[in-house]
Amino acid sequence: MRSNQEVAAVFRNIADAMELLGEDRFKQQAYRRVADAIQALPLSVADYYARGALREIPGVGQAIAAKVQQFIEIGQIDLYERLKAQVPEGVLLVMHVPGVGPKTAMRLYRELGIVDLAGLQTAAATGQISSLKGLGKKLEVAILAGLQERPAEAPRWLLGEMLPLANDLLAAFRAADRTISLGSIAGSLRRAAPVVNDIDLVLCAADPGATLERLLRLPQIATVEERTATSATVTLHTTCGCHILVTTTEQWGAALVMWTGNGAHRTALQRRAQARGMRLEADGVWQGSTRLPTTSEAGVYHLLDLPLIPPELREGWGEIEAAEAGRLPHLVEASDIQADMHMHTAWSDGTGTIAERAETCIARGYHYAVITDHSAYMGMVQGLDAARLRAQRVEIDAVNAELQRRGTDFHLLQGSEVDILPDGSLALPDDVLASLDWVVASLHVSLKQEREVVTARLLQAIYNPHVDCIGHPTGRLLLKRAGADLDMEAVLEAAAETGTVLEIDGAYERLDLDAEVVKRAVDRGIKLAIDSDAHADGDLDGLRYGVLTARRGWASASDIVNSWDWEQVRLIQKA
Repeated sequence: MRSNQEVAAVFRNIADAMELLGEDRFKQQAYRRVADAIQALPLSVADYYARGALREIPGVGQAIAAKVQQFIEIGQIDLYERLKAQVPEGVLLVMHVPGVGPKTAMRLYRELGIVDLAGLQTAAATGQISSLKGLGKKLEVAILAGLQERPAEAPRWLLGEMLPLANDLLAAFRAADRTISLGSIAGSLRRAAPVVNDIDLVLCAADPGATLERLLRLPQIATVEERTATSATVTLHTTCGCHILVTTTEQWGAALVMWTGNGAHRTALQRRAQARGMRLEADGVWQGSTRLPTTSEAGVYHLLDLPLIPPELREGWGEIEAAEAGRLPHLVEASDIQADMHMHTAWSDGTGTIAERAETCIARGYHYAVITDHSAYMGMVQGLDAARLRAQRVEIDAVNAELQRRGTDFHLLQGSEVDILPDGSLALPDDVLASLDWVVASLHVSLKQEREVVTARLLQAIYNPHVDCIGHPTGRLLLKRAGADLDMEAVLEAAAETGTVLEIDGAYERLDLDAEVVKRAVDRGIKLAIDSDAHADGDLDGLRYGVLTARRGWASASDIVNSWDWEQVRLIQKA
């Protein structure tokens, strides 16, 4: 039986081979979307095939369904075999090494015969790559560093990939076994860690052993790796691991507390219990040989003379001391957010019109939104210069006039995501920036500059009187690209001094700022914005991951500027 991972890998390879050969970009995207859809299936792709339901998979039409069927039946796809005849499979790996990319990978293949990572390593180490015209020592250094960074550990997954999967799995379990009275995600996923290794689920049922036995027979589970009477470790069809614990009502609170907090948090609670003559374990709170009922997490914390600590804070970052002193923050909620202040439309590299984006924001209950298409420096995304910004302002004004005519309590503002150039200057002049309602300055290029240089660039933007916010400050892409090596202490100091807002980019590939830095910013009184960085209407939903990151960083609504109305925001603007 072909696994979802195998099928998805073949379709990703087809897309990569097409990219290497310069074939149609839209076909590449179609194959990548299919690969992602198959990877995310809760059931085996073979199950869809057996039921004649391949076309129920998002993005799978008649032609692609035939290719999936061919791979399941005979283990290969004719299209992929033709592509492999033009470009060896190893070149697909070469193109993904940081610093290479498709054009360079094909050039290295054609001119140096590099067909795998070992050949790439040798060529970079012996100076063969820098001998080619237009390729220098800097590229060889980047390639060697990229090869060194290649992960060797177990697969890791992004929060935005895993949270929907875990919620769907939890719902499927409860639908399949009506004796389950309670169920919750636990572990690092419940704490909203940006990257997780697996899924943890805690369930409550009258007969835990019988419930677990039924669950392990469900089609969502690919293999059972380990099990006890009431817990199991399984692998899902996505290849992600999942730990399942089924407990009783009397043990529920303790089980969920112990399966949610990280090691530091759990150890601190256990010591606190011991100091009170109790023992805290996943099977309950014990006083001698008596197990005290813990039907809720709040009940567990109450036994330890503490208020309930929100799951996102259970990281050992001083939350127990804050709880004991009554200093736990009232964390920001998704319902507090009044606006999204960083989004893109078809004016630059997004999709959809300004009017369409406004309607989507209205449907989300926002009071206002800021359109922040890219500045002109990024030519590949059709960035806006002064003339195009003026034209866009006319369109924004027209949309606002129509909304006002309809009596809608919502308005659009014009901003820009302005590039911070390699020398620290901005991609738009100050007089243009001054004409905008909101200016987000971001690092997109030259992220690997020396720490002092890249930090100085960001500080120059922070001290610019027309910059309101620093977008995704480090520029990281989780599991793909490390962010700039910033002196974050200097960044925070400058933001505190100038009143510049720092962004928590809610795109789950970024979640930048990281929660640890969010907490440091909150402690200094620095204001933050939680934005979606949306490039399509559906991306607006990603703001919820930014909210989770803000909560993880101890932020309250008072710390988040887009939980305020626009008149309040204007009062803190520098320009």
